[in-house]
This record gives sequence, C-alpha cells and structure tokens, in this order.
Amino acid sequence: MTSVNLSNIAITKARFRYSMSELVDDFLKKKLDKDVREYAKNELGIDYVYKSYDFSKIDFDKDDFVESDVSLSDMYYRTAKKSLRGFNTEKIGLFVTINDNQQYLDPSPTVELIPKLAFRKETRAQNFQGLACSSFSESLLNSAGFFLMNRKDDAIVLIGTYYTPWFLDRIKQIKHISKKNKADFHNLIYFLIFSDVTASVILSEKKTKNTQIQIDTKSILTLKNAKNTGKKATIKISPDKKHRMIFDMKLDSQKLRQDVANLSAQNIKLLRKKTPTQFKKIKIWGLHTAGSRFIEKCQIDKMKIGLSYDLMKKTGNTGAVSSLQFINECINKKELSKNQLGCFVDYGWEGVNIFMFKKLSKT
Repeated sequence: MTSVNLSNIAITKARFRYSMSELVDDFLKKKLDKDVREYAKNELGIDYVYKSYDFSKIDFDKDDFVESDVSLSDMYYRTAKKSLRGFNTEKIGLFVTINDNQQYLDPSPTVELIPKLAFRKETRAQNFQGLACSSFSESLLNSAGFFLMNRKDDAIVLIGTYYTPWFLDRIKQIKHISKKNKADFHNLIYFLIFSDVTASVILSEKKTKNTQIQIDTKSILTLKNAKNTGKKATIKISPDKKHRMIFDMKLDSQKLRQDVANLSAQNIKLLRKKTPTQFKKIKIWGLHTAGSRFIEKCQIDKMKIGLSYDLMKKTGNTGAVSSLQFINECINKKELSKNQLGCFVDYGWEGVNIFMFKKLSKT
C-alpha cells in the first residue's frame, strides 16, 4: 500500500472579510438589478467571503485597474512558513504549487519561493496552473509517485485561490448587471462567491509523530469528461478597445453542474465497489460547493455533510483550498476520532476526484 501522510496543515485567509449583503447592497448596489442582489443574498448559501482588497477605497463606477492590497506571493510565503515552523527544510525534496491565478502565468511561484524558504537547490518543483478546484488530489498522486522514486525526502504542497483581482477588474468594466446578460451575471457570481485564501501541507511517505491525516492512494479516484467535446467553460485573456488585457469568461453553468454531478456519482460508486468495507465506515463527507441536486445525485446521507455547508457559509468558495480546508476543520472541530474515516469529493473544470482520509492524531 502506498500512503501519503499529511502534517502541519496551514490556512491563510486574506485579511478583508465582507458579508454578502455588504457587497451587493453597499459596494455594488448601483450596478445590480434588485433581483440580482436578492439572488446573491438568498440563493448562494454564503454569508461571508475573504478578499485581498479594501473595497472602501475603490470606486466601482470607474473602470481603472486596481492592484490588490494583499499580494498572493506574500500569502504564499506566510502560509508556507507556518507549515515549515520547526521543520527541517533540508528534508523537502518536492515542492508543488497549485496556482489558480491567471495574472501570474509565468514564472511559477516556485521560482521565487524556493530560495526564500531556504529549500535545497536539488528540490524538484511542479506547478499546477488552471486545474482549479480538484488540483489537490492530483498533487497527492504526484507526491506518491515521487515517494516511490525517492524513499527519503518529503514534499510540500502550497495552494493559492486568488480570483478576486481578475473578476473585480471585469466587474468594474461592466456598467450594469442583470440576469438577462448571462456572461456578466456569471462574472458577478464568481466575483462574489470566491475567497482569496492560501493553504499548505507537508506530505510524507512514512508516518511521523506530527502526522495528522493518512490517505491511501488506492482511494484516490479521478474521472474526466471524455465524451463531451464542447467546452463548458472558457476563460481567455484578450485586449479590449483600450488595448487592455481582460479576462473574458464564457460558462455553461447548468451543463457544468450536470456533468460534475454525474461524474461524482460515478466516482462514489467506484469507490464503494473498490473499498466496500472502508466505504461503510466513512463518518463524514466533504463536497466541494455542494448543492441539493448534487447531494441527491450522489445519494449521500445529508446528516454527514453539514460541515461542507457550514464552511461554504462562513468562508465562501475556497477553490482548490477547499479539500485541505475541510480536512483541517475535521481536525480542529474534532469531527473525527483517531482512526476514523472521512471522504472528500472535489471537482473543477477538467473533471472530478474523490479520496478517503483517515485521522491518525488524537487531537
């Protein structure tokens, strides 16, 4: 059995917290139809989000580009330092970044961070760009492969969900938003639901005294939509009339939700078939941005998914951070006792993943 052992989980939220009501009834009120504002407050299931901007200093009626007050590179560094506190950086052999920020396409964050974090010059580096919310599972599988080749070194995974700068820029250029214009409406919703947040974790092949969670790689399953050749979502960078680079998002949200629900249901069925004994022992489920139709499709006991809804309500959509955030909350809130199992279902543009995790620490 190849296992990945997790320790030193750290989460950092951007320092500006806003209520949904504050965003749509205060900062954006002039831009939004009333039914759009009511939809945001009553249908998204989110009370608060964390942003990298002080919106009180921004004029939303102007279309000028505004730099964030909290940089992603600073959040990366602070979060990684939390995980590495008391840890010998000489033991790190693989550094994986999950970088969902299209404004910084090149170079990878690892270029700046390897020297700043005092990693060895032999450290291998990988950067996941654009895999979105299901990237953490891919980093687990890549780390497991690294452990098979290198029996002595550990890995660190650093995740950044930082969508606000480019959705904010798009919102500032739109004069008025109604449900009639789907593209503008979806840009608004994505601006509203995502928090700017970073997370990090140390991964090891062997269990250590600091190990909190263990994941059997046999339980990590991934499915891609291999049948539908049409694009459900695209985000492209293109110049506008002022020769300014903008992010233009086209999204078939209904099709995207339908596809990920179908693939997630298939993945859950596969996991049940592959690990029937362990599957029955799952005490808690985490579902990335789960909705009622998604729950029905996946046939999961609603009593076991309350934490997913609580996190969405308190912090919004944390993107690729969501799975690690859920695991961390299971530990902090003592949702699992030692050796009990949890399971997380995540999905992004490219497909869906699922994995079981076992709590090893007593606290």
